[in-house]
Amino acid sequence: MRNYAIIIPALNPTNSLLDYVKRLLAEGAEQIIVVNDGSKEELTYIFTELNTIEGCTVLTHEINKGKGRALKTAFKYFLEHHKDLEGVITADADGQHSVEDVCKVAKALENSNGGIILGVRDFKQSNVPLRSYIGNRTTSLLFRLLFGYKLEDTQTGLRGIPKKELLQILELKGERYEYEMNMLIYAKKMNIKFSEISIQTLYFNNNATSHYNSIQDSIRVLTQLISGFLHDSFSTITSRLIGIISFILLLISLMYLWV
Repeated sequence: MRNYAIIIPALNPTNSLLDYVKRLLAEGAEQIIVVNDGSKEELTYIFTELNTIEGCTVLTHEINKGKGRALKTAFKYFLEHHKDLEGVITADADGQHSVEDVCKVAKALENSNGGIILGVRDFKQSNVPLRSYIGNRTTSLLFRLLFGYKLEDTQTGLRGIPKKELLQILELKGERYEYEMNMLIYAKKMNIKFSEISIQTLYFNNNATSHYNSIQDSIRVLTQLISGFLHDSFSTITSRLIGIISFILLLISLMYLWV
């Protein structure tokens, strides 16, 4: 993992984040960027200790701004301070992404010829909470219907992203979980290939520590899926209309010259 930075957005993490970061560094991570996205004041000690670990940088939002904004903050910092590295790997702070799986994504990214690496969970396992199963199956189906591409796990937070794609991804809209969906829509429209690798399906206490709001965040994600499709459709229609109008004007001009 010497060629990549690990990015971890964190909101009210547990002490386990300290061990997680240390284990990632022990496995060879070159740099870890943790974003404190407005966590409770009583948890400041976790980020203070993280900041003392060599190879770990903590960036702080004084108030919660959402996962999308936390990722953007980290991407911007990476592009400004780690130009020698080849890309980033995003991981969650709640323990759902094992150190072993982060290493798998890093290896896949290293061996790929470009494109985005997605760590894919198996939603058929019995430990998957019902709301997670329904939410992911719904967004995966919609993504396939609207954009013609089958992704097994549209909501995975474990992703490998090459540096050359980050500048454009940084400019995408979205401040919360819908930002991750925007990445997928952008990649599909730009013909950036996806590589999916299987990772462990880890849920703890029925995913009680998740900050994903089942109603509000689901509406944001679904709205982004539909609006992304409609925007693309309107652009296509407009282009076709311009082409037709131009062709008609050309015919009229030629008829005028002939007369």
